Amino acid sequence: MSLLSLLPGAALRLLRRRILSYARRIDVDRMLASSRRGALRAAVQAARHSAAYRALLQAHGIAPSALGAQTDLSALPVLTKANTFERFTLDQLARPAPASEWADVLTSSGRSGRSFGFRLTAREQHESAWFDIDLGLQDMFNVDQRATLLVNCLPMGVVFSSRGVTVANVSVREDMACSILRDVGPRFQQTLLCTDPLFIRRVLDEARAAGVDWQALNTSVIMGEEVLVEAQRDYIAARMGIDLERDPQRMIGSSFGVGELGLNLLFETRETIRMRRAMRTQAQVAQLLGGKSDGRSAPSVFCFNPLRCHIEVLNPDGDGFGELCFTMLDRQAIIALPRYASGDMGKLVSRQDAAQAAQLAATHAPWLPVVAVKGRIKDRPAGMPSVESIKELIYLDHAVADQLTGAFRITKDAAGSIKLSLQTNSERAAQDAGLHQKLVMLGHSQLSVPVHFDLLAPLAFPYRPVLDYERKFAYIAPGFQ
Repeated sequence: MSLLSLLPGAALRLLRRRILSYARRIDVDRMLASSRRGALRAAVQAARHSAAYRALLQAHGIAPSALGAQTDLSALPVLTKANTFERFTLDQLARPAPASEWADVLTSSGRSGRSFGFRLTAREQHESAWFDIDLGLQDMFNVDQRATLLVNCLPMGVVFSSRGVTVANVSVREDMACSILRDVGPRFQQTLLCTDPLFIRRVLDEARAAGVDWQALNTSVIMGEEVLVEAQRDYIAARMGIDLERDPQRMIGSSFGVGELGLNLLFETRETIRMRRAMRTQAQVAQLLGGKSDGRSAPSVFCFNPLRCHIEVLNPDGDGFGELCFTMLDRQAIIALPRYASGDMGKLVSRQDAAQAAQLAATHAPWLPVVAVKGRIKDRPAGMPSVESIKELIYLDHAVADQLTGAFRITKDAAGSIKLSLQTNSERAAQDAGLHQKLVMLGHSQLSVPVHFDLLAPLAFPYRPVLDYERKFAYIAPGFQ
């Protein structure tokens, strides 16, 4: 049993306050140096316990026994789902441990359609995992000072526990979520809704019908699963009555995780949100955080804990953007995956650039390192609009967004023309010539390439016509990914 589990609530609140206070005083360069050393230790440990990793090292021309403090981290092989979970058995990947010691199994989304990756959590890890969650919730929402209800609507069996908040794990059941919020929520000082940018549309519609009062419930939102663009943040804020610029408590924040590695590896803060929003109107902020503009959506701006994971950028371009590569620093990991490439495009933002961008955005500099993320590499095919740019277009006009579900598919016809099929939320909207014309006008003003728009009624939408929300939605036709 974890010693943390034995502490009473008052002691846990005091410990969280002291840890956060101490962490804010640690020099970032010291944390990053420690992170790099930890990544090497993780590789050494993987070589000791994983037959699969030893085989990958040997194929890369590296003797597993030669790994040590002198090893160049960048010389080690890059791991992917293809060369790990699709190649090796679980026995070859995992450290020797009886199944009775496993407390939790989390899979990747299976978005590629070929295989799943796994994260196995040992019981000792599992018994203290809630403490890290509560640290983050306290840092963002002051849950130790406010009685908090968190309603978790994340799909695919993604659940978590907490001793700092009350958790309702309902998955993609908007009716259950809204019933709990409406009937149980008023007993709390604040409520948190954890969901994804597509499913929240169902929650918002159900909340309107069920009489959920977001303002009275003091509700904030945590978004996961896919990229949240600023136009949609504006839309959700308008529907929930959140003043994004002035509200000292309520917010809409985004979180980034990788199923094989862990949840909340990257996360927005109030400071990074303000910095990202400033990119829309301040060219200098956009340059500092995103480099030269490619005419698409601004990248997400996240913080990360370098004592939890080490981040590298593979094959960076002139602006520093490349594929993100993660090494988890947990020494108890059952499946160690040093230098695991996530398939997302991002860049590490220097402390100087982050501080200057924060100053220009009239906010405090983040106390943790900053990474800018453009999204999935496969969602940004050359010569086609990115998924994020289409999302920006959909939510720019709230009257337009109200008539769509948020689901769309980008394809090309035989002549090479780009077609954007959008699912409407009613038969009537699909036949609305005015809605179609508005989208055409938005496309002309917002997109760098011409696009043909096709509005489809809910059941006529051929790409999972009745969305189950249990799978990540494929916005781009497979042939172009």
